[in-house]
Amino acid sequence: MNDGENFSSDTLGDGGKGPVAEAVGETEPAVTFTEDLWLDRLARKIGFGWISEQLPGEIPPSYVYAVVLILAVEISLQGRSYLLTGSAHVLENPFFILQPIGLLYAVYGSRALRKRYHKVMWEMNISERATDPERLIHIVPNWLPWGMFVATVGVTYVRVLSLGGPLAVYQDYGLSGFLGFTVANPIWLSIAAQFLAVYLSVVLLAPWRLWKSDVGIHFLDPERLGGLRPLGELIKHAYYYLVAGLIAVALIVYEPVLSDPTVEVTAATNLLFTLAWVGTIATIAFGVFVLHRFMHREKRRELKRLEEVRQQHSDNPWDIARYAVSQDNQDIIEEVQQRMEIVSGTREYPATFSIWSQLLLSIVLPKAVQVFVASI
Repeated sequence: MNDGENFSSDTLGDGGKGPVAEAVGETEPAVTFTEDLWLDRLARKIGFGWISEQLPGEIPPSYVYAVVLILAVEISLQGRSYLLTGSAHVLENPFFILQPIGLLYAVYGSRALRKRYHKVMWEMNISERATDPERLIHIVPNWLPWGMFVATVGVTYVRVLSLGGPLAVYQDYGLSGFLGFTVANPIWLSIAAQFLAVYLSVVLLAPWRLWKSDVGIHFLDPERLGGLRPLGELIKHAYYYLVAGLIAVALIVYEPVLSDPTVEVTAATNLLFTLAWVGTIATIAFGVFVLHRFMHREKRRELKRLEEVRQQHSDNPWDIARYAVSQDNQDIIEEVQQRMEIVSGTREYPATFSIWSQLLLSIVLPKAVQVFVASI
């Protein structure tokens, strides 16, 4: 047993590896995220940066890019179709209006999620707590949106080749179909690539890099969630964006069934939607699971450390019948027990019925909409 006089201020500490508390002044540091996203940089290269600078306020180039190109493409394609045939896709399928709305929302969602993630990193004080904070703070790899964009555009053009090539597409689908494949799709895919890159970085990369980091858990968090509520809430919030997108896709794809009950949706369409739905579930499940296991690991690690301190400052720590603490070590043992209670009281995310119910509802909702519409 160690003597009480050998006790130092580092006995209960972690050797200086834990987060350092600093006084907070009256003025908080700026937490506004002002960096360009991948789509902003792309938009600047093709002239939309100059346009955004001419507009009042601080409008990101990606917003200008999305609004101008979506309106130009939709008005030209839908207008041309109406002038030539007396009808347009949006008139035949009113839910088709959700496509441009969804694309604009994806641009907004990309920036909103990235800005909120930046704020979460500040709230968690990652810059002071992590040895390598940049891996967590700058969460979206530069290659990820490019990789997703090139891959999806490649799939689109493989589809064009499978239909016989650009000329065959023009002959079979007309000018509108040809422009849809070669012009509209790359624009839509650039927007989708940006959103998915941010989403996957927040939901998959952030928990994984946190797991690999030395950030640890803020056990003194008054909410008893280890200081991880901001990140957990952001992961859940990010998934809501994807859920809204899936519901919009279901309404667009299955609208013909609503208009004409005799129309049957193909098995391939049902399969693709189900695969997309399962894929989104896999992402949120991974993010929540890693966050949960991270908290579980850190709790067990800290409890083990505290238990070692308790054993060092007590007699017969393994035998309850003969267990004893000297008068010199009473204070440190009481402190250890208090800290153990704090650590044990930290809940592992997701920790409440409210969080679980919100996640389960958001998981079930897209499939429920698809099944309901398809069964009409």
